[in-house]
Amino acid sequence: MTVQAVLFIVLVSAFYGCIYNLITGGNIFSIFVNIIIAIAGFFAGHFVGTVIGREFIQVGVINFGWGSFLSFVFLMIGGAISHPLF
Repeated sequence: MTVQAVLFIVLVSAFYGCIYNLITGGNIFSIFVNIIIAIAGFFAGHFVGTVIGREFIQVGVINFGWGSFLSFVFLMIGGAISHPLF
């Protein structure tokens, strides 16, 4: 994976984390946590897509579809853990 691909992943994941924080109404601390969670989810999704050999919205060398999907899943799980419903 190239340096440009890693920077693109970090940029897109940070955007996902910021949008999630905006929607859920988090504070300044939670925005950094959400960005880290989104980055971890995107990298996990990229590598899961690579390991299973399935391409879902391929952008260059990045499995963009899998990365975005697992980034959102990680954000939802992180939100459920940090803000329980009851």
